[in-house]
Amino acid sequence: MELVRTPAESGLIDLCQTPSIEGPSWFTARQDQARDEFISLGLPHRRVEEWKYTDLKSGLKSLYPKASSQTPPSTTALNEALGATLATLEAHRLVLVDGVFNADLSDDAIGSDVELLPLTDGLKDASPWLEGLGDNLGQDRDAIQALNLVTMQGGVALRLAEKAKLDKPVHIIFANTNMKASSFASRLYFDIGAAAKVEIIETHISLNQDVSLQANIVTELMIGDWAQVSHVKFTKDTSDSVHLANVSGKLGKETDYKFFQFTLNGGITRNQIYMRYEGDEAKADISGVALLNGMSHADMTLVMDHDAVGCESRELFKTVLDGTAQAVFQGKVIVQPGAQKTDGEMMSKALLLSEHAEFDSKPELEIYADDVLCGHGATTGQIDDELLFYLKARGIEDAQARALLIQAFVGEAFELVENEQVREMMIDHAVAWYNQA
Repeated sequence: MELVRTPAESGLIDLCQTPSIEGPSWFTARQDQARDEFISLGLPHRRVEEWKYTDLKSGLKSLYPKASSQTPPSTTALNEALGATLATLEAHRLVLVDGVFNADLSDDAIGSDVELLPLTDGLKDASPWLEGLGDNLGQDRDAIQALNLVTMQGGVALRLAEKAKLDKPVHIIFANTNMKASSFASRLYFDIGAAAKVEIIETHISLNQDVSLQANIVTELMIGDWAQVSHVKFTKDTSDSVHLANVSGKLGKETDYKFFQFTLNGGITRNQIYMRYEGDEAKADISGVALLNGMSHADMTLVMDHDAVGCESRELFKTVLDGTAQAVFQGKVIVQPGAQKTDGEMMSKALLLSEHAEFDSKPELEIYADDVLCGHGATTGQIDDELLFYLKARGIEDAQARALLIQAFVGEAFELVENEQVREMMIDHAVAWYNQA
């Protein structure tokens, strides 16, 4: 039986026929495999268990044209789009314009212990430390990651030497500059040496607020033994944009990885995270906040794959929904045979401000070891009427009282953001969202 293709699928398959980036033989082979995999799988749909609640085949009505090369924005225009807090952030700035690294807008020197490569240059020169790129870190048959590998237009790779410690965060800015609806695929690759320490801040902005975007972004992290990595991501898209993001990481011995995702409205957003514990006593804290209104749809899907002894995973997600917004949380903790002393906790909480909003939660534990401590939980509710009455009885107006309760609900998660300036920026955006809810 011949597979029925949607217009978007057909357009993506055509796009796969001519890769945008050339590279060495190992990379070409992976691209060929990725192309065949995407053609075989097509866009994910509700019959695929991992995509049950996010039917991309139906949701992606058409494919936007590939983002074309535009005149790069000025630093002033970029700072205006970032906002005062992020524009003044003390950080090593790396800018990707429509998915492609822009050296003129980026810092040319990060540190003597750091190697920075635009992916187009690194693959062209066959840099040996990039050979892990596109290996999918043990994940099989992922249509969106496969699509990214074969259609990506650019990206950036960063390598930290052993014991390297950066004096400032690395601020990676994805800036969409197209004047019309467009699409791009881009990739980030991090090779973080043993005992290195780095803070990564990832911001997604549009210089044209009314222009929709279809983005496919993959981040790969190879984290060496005893390394410490803090990773924060902020996404604010238009109501009919599509944002597909994959973060995959390998954790070495006694590593400490923290990831925080803040999603503000948008169209269809899917953040998929896969962490594999390969070294004993590694720790990972994956958390986030989503504030959704209108018809926004946000899907957080994560897999914590424990394959080492004495590792720890913590997951906390808070979601507030208004209008007809829908949020999805799919979290799985896998404990492989031999991964004794695993300690895993997973919690997802949603606050519904509208009777028409929807929250779907599917936490899972898959355990093949007997000496473990793992648990999960999920709650869904509305604003507590008694607490609301308590605040109003003390002279606080209804709208302000509701905003205070919403802020208290998400505050626990925001406190996990270690960078004070970034945390305050997120809270400011959240307060503005509360006031409009």
